[in-house]
Amino acid sequence: MKENSAASQSSSQGSKYSTDEIYLKILNCIGPVAGILVAVVPVTLALIPPPAQHLPIEAHLTMPARKIELEVARTPEQMAAGLRSRSSLPLDRGMLFVVGQPKSVKLWMKDVLVPLDIIFIRNGAIASLVENAPPCPRWKSCPIYDSVKPVSYVLELPAGSADRLGIQPGRKLDVKFTN
Repeated sequence: MKENSAASQSSSQGSKYSTDEIYLKILNCIGPVAGILVAVVPVTLALIPPPAQHLPIEAHLTMPARKIELEVARTPEQMAAGLRSRSSLPLDRGMLFVVGQPKSVKLWMKDVLVPLDIIFIRNGAIASLVENAPPCPRWKSCPIYDSVKPVSYVLELPAGSADRLGIQPGRKLDVKFTN
C-alpha cells in the first residue's frame, strides 16, 4: 500500500510544472493574441472618426428675411476641428473661422460628413467661394480649397446656401458678433 502511495506521489510530482514553465505556456497562448492586437488596434482606431465640435453661437449673418446663427472658431485647434464629424448642419447654422490679418487660406473637408459652401471674406465682402464642396471621409484623399486672395474670415454654410441666399463674389455680408 505504501508503494502505491509513493508511486502516486512521484507521478503527481512528475506532472507538476515549474513556475518558469507555466509562464512560458501562458506567454505561448497570449503572444499570438497580443501580436494580432498590436496590428489591428491602431488600424481600428484610425477608422474611428474624431468627435464633433460644437462651439457657442457668437455671431449672426443677417440676410434679407433670414438670420443665420454662426459658431465662431478662433483658435488653431477650433479651426482645425471645424465642422468635422457632424452628421448634419441646419440651414440656419454655419461656422465662421476668424483668420485675423488677411492671408491666403487653404483648407480641406477631411472628416466632414456633409456638403458645404465655403465663403472666403475680406473687408466684409466675399472674395471668393466654393459651392457644394463634397464630404470627404477619412479614408479618401481630399481636395484642397484655396481662398485665392488674402482673407480675414472663412464662412462655412450648408451646401446650396450661397445660391439660396444670393451669395456671390463682391457682395457685402452683414456679420455681427454677439460679444
